[in-house]
Amino acid sequence: MSLKGVKIYGKIVKVSGIYLEAYNPGSATGDMVEIFPSFGESIYGEVIGFNEDRCIVMPYGKLSGIKPGDRVLVRSEHVSTSTGEILLGKVVDPFGKPLDGTPIYTAEKLPIELFSINPLDRERIKEVFDTGIRSINALFTLGKGQKIGIFAGAGVGKSTLLGMITNYSAADVVVLALIGERGREVREFIEDVLGEGLKKSIVVVSTADEPPVVKVKGALSAIVHARYFAQKGADVLLVMDSITRFAMAQREIGLTAGEPPTLKGYTPSVFHMMANIVESCGNFKKGGSITGIFSVLVEGDDITLDPVADALVGMFDGHIVLSRKRANAGIFPAVDPVRSLSRLMPRLVSEEHITMAMYVRELLNSFESMEDLVNLGLYKKGSNLAVDKVIENKDLIDNFFKQNYKVGVSFSESVEDLRKLYSALRGE
Repeated sequence: MSLKGVKIYGKIVKVSGIYLEAYNPGSATGDMVEIFPSFGESIYGEVIGFNEDRCIVMPYGKLSGIKPGDRVLVRSEHVSTSTGEILLGKVVDPFGKPLDGTPIYTAEKLPIELFSINPLDRERIKEVFDTGIRSINALFTLGKGQKIGIFAGAGVGKSTLLGMITNYSAADVVVLALIGERGREVREFIEDVLGEGLKKSIVVVSTADEPPVVKVKGALSAIVHARYFAQKGADVLLVMDSITRFAMAQREIGLTAGEPPTLKGYTPSVFHMMANIVESCGNFKKGGSITGIFSVLVEGDDITLDPVADALVGMFDGHIVLSRKRANAGIFPAVDPVRSLSRLMPRLVSEEHITMAMYVRELLNSFESMEDLVNLGLYKKGSNLAVDKVIENKDLIDNFFKQNYKVGVSFSESVEDLRKLYSALRGE
């Protein structure tokens, strides 16, 4: 802290695992601190809680070289990020610094904080959000300002699907948060999947090897960027891959700060902060919109087994479930037409569109209940007319769901393809 130009330093009294404790007068939760090891450069960190008269600090860097007795200076300011149009096309860290080292001079500085939004400042969601994905546009239509989760286990094509939506959606600005990703995958994702979509995007990266507090700041920083552009009237697409890794990082912070663990060790702050992130999306009176698409890692491909995934189902306005069985069958995107849902679709599309989508989903639901019998050769033709129609038109149905990741399909094209499939299934 600073008093009449004099800096008052605290000192470290304990170093343990991923955090340290220090005597530091005047510190508050969320304050940024600067740690001065005996050797080497200073390290920044954040006050995450208190243990009696000592503050608990989680550094943004590694603890190597820090020992009890080293000095700590509380800066009495919240952590901020650089933002603005100058960052479009850039890959940045959670604090808005480009990872390629390019200096930024004209960016604005905003604190990395989440603010509650008055429910009456939200507009109703009435406009279709074109994802560029045929199956989602046609069967699970999204709206501008909707928040939705993509639920999938590892290796089912979740990241590639997110890249397609980022690249082919009709958003003005894209904010892509890669939280807890393997470092190798960042460049591959940007160059191979995102491609030309980078020009209208800000990519916020916090890799798996970084401290949990940096991963949490990465997720919150992405919200700050999205709100900045939405307040200027832009339709923003916020993509977070993944909110599960954010939850895991916040769990580590919460346990370190002394929060009580609940199911699988997740602390109460995890669910509170997830709700704040999800509720940051919407269609706003005093600005544009933030459409949120969050990837959710599902343990064992069963949503009910994972407390984070199970809680998020109730927070979202719908969910896209990816099926490992369909992925193994070579259907990509592996969207599960039976378990996926868009809660806002009925108010966004025409009655004809709803009728066609429900008809296709009903047929596929009927087929799924008999699929094992069909695969075993025990099903007799004529037992179920819906199953017969799916079997007769299986190639046509599969081709409707398949989409090359290098090709986007507009909303109007998606509806037309659905109409053709509907007519074929009805024998018209």
